[in-house]
Amino acid sequence: MRFFAILTALVSLSGLAAAHIRRQGNDEFTALGCPDTTKPEASPSEQLAAWDDFTTLMYTEKRITDAFNKYAAASYINHSPLVTMNGINETMGELSQIVPNVNSQLQHAFVGWDKDGTTFGTAHTKVSGGEAMGISDSALVDIIRMVGTCLVEHYDVEQSIDGTAPNPIAFF
Repeated sequence: MRFFAILTALVSLSGLAAAHIRRQGNDEFTALGCPDTTKPEASPSEQLAAWDDFTTLMYTEKRITDAFNKYAAASYINHSPLVTMNGINETMGELSQIVPNVNSQLQHAFVGWDKDGTTFGTAHTKVSGGEAMGISDSALVDIIRMVGTCLVEHYDVEQSIDGTAPNPIAFF
């Protein structure tokens, strides 16, 4: 009997936590201006499908405007050192000067969740051919926080590849 009381309490608490996360996500979804092509709540498979489509548009097809207009919030938060301001238009403007002029080879793209249930899409990319723009060959990892199927916040880590790494399988 006691087991069932504890189980009922745990199920109730997890339901309350999920409802709080949904409310919080919906508020942020609206506040950041997510596009109509996205949704505030999504299953893991829907999030993975959205991320897969975004990475294909962005890295493989280099259709920056299509990728961002379809999936990114108008007030997209950008922590990248290569982009000077937040917002989808600012991000697309600056990336449109870089992405078409380099070779981007998407190595891995996946979706994961932190302990609080926050969703992150991650892309590991090999970037080369940007020497004329002052961009060295590099390994790039983009980490983008998602609310449902909407991309709301971006972080990246980039490391130059100079050919001197002692590890023969470094970077890729």
